[in-house]
Amino acid sequence: MAEMVKKTMEMNQEYIDRLRVIFGVRTEKEAVNKALEMALVDDEIIKAHRRMREAGTVIESVFE
Repeated sequence: MAEMVKKTMEMNQEYIDRLRVIFGVRTEKEAVNKALEMALVDDEIIKAHRRMREAGTVIESVFE
């Protein structure tokens, strides 16, 4: 597990509340950590798609 550090930040409470529901977690800490994790996963997916596009691989649009 990665090192955990304590941070003091001003954050949008409505976003945190929504994240708790979306991820089905009890605490704000869990919600924020899960959102950070998902942002990193999304970044990896985007990078993989770019590499495929640059290699000439066709990816069909699934969201039309």
